[in-house]
Amino acid sequence: MVISKSLKEQIEQQLFSAELIRIPASEEEYFSVAQALPFKIEYHENEIIAMGLATPWHEIVIMNFGRIFGNIFLEEADMLVLGSNTGVKIPKFEGGYYMPDVLVMKGEPVFSEKSNCIITNPYIIVEVLSPATKAFDLSEKLPEYKLLESLQQVIYVNPNKVSVSSFTRSKNQNGWLNQDFYELQDVLVVAGVPIVLSDIYRKIKFDK
Repeated sequence: MVISKSLKEQIEQQLFSAELIRIPASEEEYFSVAQALPFKIEYHENEIIAMGLATPWHEIVIMNFGRIFGNIFLEEADMLVLGSNTGVKIPKFEGGYYMPDVLVMKGEPVFSEKSNCIITNPYIIVEVLSPATKAFDLSEKLPEYKLLESLQQVIYVNPNKVSVSSFTRSKNQNGWLNQDFYELQDVLVVAGVPIVLSDIYRKIKFDK
């Protein structure tokens, strides 16, 4: 456990001065330290990725999606809406473990062999962006998410302005349709259900 302690201290110290940090680590080290920290961390290409505290607007958007998805899938017995403490494993040789802000799972969970908290079969994923994580979320995590055969839609939301990007799998398994929305009256479609952006941004106060 010496490795976990040193990594834990390193992560906590660096987060005092940075919003996002990357620390080289093995998969074993990631799992050992993930259980010792009070906040979520991710693992990407042999690095631990840790992020600082979220803003209230970030968390409001997450809660709005939880409410919206909860209503959409309320009567769907095989659909579960899950929060950011559920991890997702990326099916690559070097491994990858992400913690989406919101996810929807269809059917029974298929767990990673290393954890009963990390699944391999998400159906919809929502990531709420921050200035510190935007580049990582869009340029590095998105291509990895697209490798998940069960995944049908990835949604990125900017909590500081009206900006939503949706990536929906097409009939061609490797094809994805990207749509971007910038007005509160715009409509995002999820699992065939229209969602007005004003519902996603409910109670958000934008800077004038």
